[in-house]
Amino acid sequence: MVFICIVHANVYFVKYGWEIFDYTSEAKTASLGNATSSYRYSSSSSSLNNPAFCLDTNSHLSITHQARFAGIINSDLLSFQLKRDKRLININIIYEGIGDIPDTRSALFDWGLDGEYGTNDLGEGNGIIDDGERLDQNQINYFNQRKFGIYGASMFRYKNIPIGVGLKFLTVILGENHGIGIGLDFGITKQISRFNFGFVFRNIPSSGLLWDNGTVEATLPSIEIGTNYKIDFEKLNSLVIYPMANLNISMSNKHLDTQYYINDISLDMAFGLEIIYKQKIMLRLGKDYYRKLTGGIGIKWDDFIIDYAFLPSSINGILANHHLISVSFDIDWMFSKIIENRI
Repeated sequence: MVFICIVHANVYFVKYGWEIFDYTSEAKTASLGNATSSYRYSSSSSSLNNPAFCLDTNSHLSITHQARFAGIINSDLLSFQLKRDKRLININIIYEGIGDIPDTRSALFDWGLDGEYGTNDLGEGNGIIDDGERLDQNQINYFNQRKFGIYGASMFRYKNIPIGVGLKFLTVILGENHGIGIGLDFGITKQISRFNFGFVFRNIPSSGLLWDNGTVEATLPSIEIGTNYKIDFEKLNSLVIYPMANLNISMSNKHLDTQYYINDISLDMAFGLEIIYKQKIMLRLGKDYYRKLTGGIGIKWDDFIIDYAFLPSSINGILANHHLISVSFDIDWMFSKIIENRI
């Protein structure tokens, strides 16, 4: 059905059609600069980094809230795991909302330089606010944008090779318009000595968003290659360090801060470092694909984990600072605590 829609519709290749699945993550991933395609941690949301990260049984429920651009954009992530017979399926549910977006399309007095409509002078009807033109505030309307995404990942084997498959669905409501789409990711992990490697193929063969007017917005594939290494200290058994790095090769995500590029193909590096003390306190630092330093901290108490991440602004000022808070807990542990308190 998707193939038929693509053949008969107007297809446009866009850069930001599926970015909600890239920047919406747990605080742990964000604080490490998103350099985590090879770093598997005990959360169902790690399958967003690599769909191959669904090998271990996980009874934790994870909830993340992210505020971007001083609260203008808010997103939430709910992650958990389902088990069907022997198969493990990681589920991630994403919501993003932007409210009160001004629509000025019918509010411009586009009269031109002479200030009179219908004279066809210079500047009339060009859609730009020229000298002497203004907006009618009473004609400015406001609309909202809502995005709902579901990401499910599970492990399959092809000729005895374990391959993680991530299937993602996206629904977008933009004012009076709406779109729905589907995408596919693949992931592989490999351990060599004490090095872990991760390979993620996103939007294979491509991801498409079908709008109600028949237009299809497609996103070209990208590849992520990552590695991490575990450092133990003989005299400090309670201290573990994980350095990690990622290389992102994209055909559609070249931006102003792209580190290397060949025509339309961009190559960007990300780095992360996690320091774990007694498996209870985690200090994290990173440098993301946009060359911005990231950081965060995590605290574990029994089966309850809270993580915080801070992503600095890419412009001068505090407007674009991002804050993430994640809470993860074992469902059985939480019920046991509730029962204890009642007794």
